Amino acid sequence: MVSRATLLLLVVLPFAYCNKVYDKCTLARELLNEYHLPRWQIPTWICIVEHESRYNTAARNTQTNDHGLFQISQLYWCDPPAHPQGCGVTCDSLRDDDIHDDVKCVKKIFDEWQRMKGNGFKAWTTYDAYCGGNNEGYINGCGI
Repeated sequence: MVSRATLLLLVVLPFAYCNKVYDKCTLARELLNEYHLPRWQIPTWICIVEHESRYNTAARNTQTNDHGLFQISQLYWCDPPAHPQGCGVTCDSLRDDDIHDDVKCVKKIFDEWQRMKGNGFKAWTTYDAYCGGNNEGYINGCGI
């Protein structure tokens, strides 16, 4: 006989988000070595992630409709509703433990804002508020 707890797990588990809470050094190394973001960008990305999501891949701001580790805006970048030039990903996919699609989207957002505004980081409001200066301290001790 199956217990209620087991039955509940079998029903709920497939729908549960698989999230990850990074530590800053693991994320910094991953962004550099696996996703090949330029070394000079890593301290600023770590600053942005710390202030946007506290390193939690499942973060969601219900007031601004921002999603995931980098708090990517639902308004333009993910479905629904997504702008036609968005990242072509679902907002839900930005809140799981696989950050491949998040980083791909971040690169697209960064490049678009770099082209339009001259600074790709300005797509994130936390950049001006917290991350506009020297951010090397965010990766101290990370060995990168």
